[in-house]
Amino acid sequence: MPDGLRISTYCGLGSMGSLVARSRARVIPFSMSQLSSALLSRIMPVDVVLLQVSPADADGFHSLGFTADYVWEAAQMARVVVVEVNASVPVTRSACRLHASQLVIARESDTPLPELPAEPIGETQMHVAREVAKLVPDGATLQLGIGKLADAVAHALKDRRGLRIRSGMVGDWFPELVDAGAVDDGSQDACLASLAVGSGGLYRSLQREYLIGFALPAQLVVPIEGSPFMAINSAIEVDLRGQVNAEFLGERYVGAASGQPDYFRAARQSHGGLAILALPSSNERGDKSRIVPRIACGYVTSAQSDIDVIVTEHGIADIRATDLDERQLRITAIADPNLRSALHDVAASHPA
Repeated sequence: MPDGLRISTYCGLGSMGSLVARSRARVIPFSMSQLSSALLSRIMPVDVVLLQVSPADADGFHSLGFTADYVWEAAQMARVVVVEVNASVPVTRSACRLHASQLVIARESDTPLPELPAEPIGETQMHVAREVAKLVPDGATLQLGIGKLADAVAHALKDRRGLRIRSGMVGDWFPELVDAGAVDDGSQDACLASLAVGSGGLYRSLQREYLIGFALPAQLVVPIEGSPFMAINSAIEVDLRGQVNAEFLGERYVGAASGQPDYFRAARQSHGGLAILALPSSNERGDKSRIVPRIACGYVTSAQSDIDVIVTEHGIADIRATDLDERQLRITAIADPNLRSALHDVAASHPA
């Protein structure tokens, strides 16, 4: 990155992580709804937007492809929108289209879309996913992210029917659910997302059919009547009060608040919905619990009042309508058995 270029970001994921770690990027810890509001209100003003779009259609409109998140608000508020017209960007079902008259075309290309190949699902992720699946009924509205755990949860839900999708991000798990017949295909707006990221197979499948539409984040957190909203998110750690850290690994900023707080609150407004936090009980080496006495870094992504259920491979902790002592016991019960005694000691010596 050129020395004269300064980067601000809302996340520490992917290539941003290395920039943040080297102090080459500053983090503004917005949730997705806060980010959109800051752009629209000009609290965070935008001069120039750079992005890729599809070739224009007969009416002069360019598609944003597999993207309809905060980029749309940024493009509406910018002084100049500079685009690369990329033949690899598909036309998708979305109201977020930019007319040629709004744009400055920098160049045309056929650059391949960036791919994020699916990682093999581990045994632990599958155990967590099977526990999560116990909570998701037919006809539910599903919010998942991307990654191994999201892929595992979707795999465990292949026998469901009539699922609706409201997800900020979709990955390779979406066509798997479609192919299994698990997704409601009878309504045009049954499946909406803001971003698709995955393998070339995902991109090809989404170009073949228009079952999924791309919408703004604010449209994805409106519960569907008669369909319980199941918001399923993961984290780096959760403490015995139910507070969630999805951003910091020690002192390093490696994650993002993203849409987690927004989706959890949407789920809790839905009749029969659940705000579900799902994570392995320990790190990959098995020597460090991801259920901790207190969030040590001091930064909380989702509050204890935003979580309904915590799931690990060792079971389900329903913390709704529990006092702090009871939730300590329930959360400790789903920790790694080899690391559970330390949590019991903390709970005994420091009651809530």
